[in-house]
Amino acid sequence: MEINKTQLQKGLEIVKPGLANKEIVEQTTSFAFVKGRVITYNDEISISHPVEGLELEGAVKADKLHPLLTKIKKEEINLEIVGNEVILKSGRIKAGLTLQHEIKLPLNKEVFQKKKWKPLPENFVKFMQFTMTSCSRDMSKEILTCVHVQKQGFIEGSDDLRITKCDLKEELPVATFLILATSAINVVRINPSLIAEGNGWMHFKNEDETIISCRTIDDIYPDTNKFINMKGVRLVLPRTIESALDRAMIFTKTDHILDEEVLISISNKRFKMKAEGDTGWFEETINLKYKGNPIEFAITPYLLKSILSETRVCEYTSNRLKFEGEGWVYITVLKNI
Repeated sequence: MEINKTQLQKGLEIVKPGLANKEIVEQTTSFAFVKGRVITYNDEISISHPVEGLELEGAVKADKLHPLLTKIKKEEINLEIVGNEVILKSGRIKAGLTLQHEIKLPLNKEVFQKKKWKPLPENFVKFMQFTMTSCSRDMSKEILTCVHVQKQGFIEGSDDLRITKCDLKEELPVATFLILATSAINVVRINPSLIAEGNGWMHFKNEDETIISCRTIDDIYPDTNKFINMKGVRLVLPRTIESALDRAMIFTKTDHILDEEVLISISNKRFKMKAEGDTGWFEETINLKYKGNPIEFAITPYLLKSILSETRVCEYTSNRLKFEGEGWVYITVLKNI
């Protein structure tokens, strides 16, 4: 079969986050090709994307196929099944990749069944991105590693030290659910517009027909309302904080976006931002009209960037700090200084 290399490569890159790091379940480190779609599955999420002209059925190891496509310059490639191999041809290039005809991934009817797609509220993706940064990475407290989506139209996340809660202003078309923040990252990445409810799964689809299926967590989320309603002293942050943050973010890059943070210190008419990574560190001090007790807190840099795009005003008490905008509130516990 003749197929466009760029389209196939794009499809593989879209579904790559659904690959497992280690093959605990068979074929979780492979691309599965089923009914004109390429699919990955790692027990937490499954991602699929259509590829025009794709008639391949079976599974191929991801660590060979994707790197090979990136090294091919011609746009058109030929795929042919010969026995237990997929023969790939492009110009003078010829390669054979082992093909497993039988799909052994647990892609049961839950992932494949016809779904009742319903539109998501307008700010769903934006607010999921807000809330997932407040979730914990400590799996000993699994409930706090989740984004909580309430049918009543609220999305929230917390790690016991910070809380983000957002109001969608409309009810969700599905029941209340919990998904891991690590799954939420990939939901946000595909920018879905539709949602469908499954049995132990929640499914999301975007305008390009990319589908991500996320395993839901069966648990009861703690009540955060008692922490949300706080009043404190008003503080306006300096305008130059945004450019300082751009510089600090150069040093915050980690293997996982949820692990990134900047440290903010406010004291003695000074606003100080610190960032530290594996290969360097950054610090910048800005003048600020502030005479109160020292304030210090850590925050995910891209969340702070989103907050600053809407407001530079915050409120603080002796132990907490709050930012609030249109439909959202972010509260963090202050560090002891």
